[in-house]
Formats: sequence, structure tokens, C-alpha cells
Amino acid sequence: MDAQTSYQLLGKLLVYLELSGASNDRRTFNGALALLADGVAGNEHSVRFEDLLARIPDYFELGEPSIPPVAPPIRRSSIGYFTDD
Repeated sequence: MDAQTSYQLLGKLLVYLELSGASNDRRTFNGALALLADGVAGNEHSVRFEDLLARIPDYFELGEPSIPPVAPPIRRSSIGYFTDD
């Protein structure tokens, strides 16, 4: 794999890790380099970004993604029907 492709994959990987909650420090950078180097060692002609993403749990401990609630919690209440007695 050429250097330009390696740089692009490393950049994408670092952005993905940062957006996933990994700290932006030397340890994360070295882990990303190790992940990329191990990925290239197995297949020097083509390394897909999806393959690197699948191996992230082997190198990093990322928290579970927090998904916001889809709707507010349901609470029992009156909808305002009144009778005119």
C-alpha cells in the first residue's frame, strides 16, 4: 500500500476514534498506528477502512454509544375533556 493511502486511513481512523470518545493523545495515536500496521501486515495491497473498524475493540476500550430517547417518557395524565354539567 502506498504512503498516501496509509495517511488517509490513519486520518480517518483518528477522526473516528475521537468522535467515538477516545482521548486525543499519544497513546491513541500509537494504538491507531499499531492497528493500521497490523492491518497492512496481513494484506499489503488493499486494506479497507471497514476492516480496521471491525478490529478497533481489539486495540481500544470505547464506551457504549449513548442514544438519546426517541420520545419523552409516557406519563398518565388527563387530556382535558370536561363535561358541562
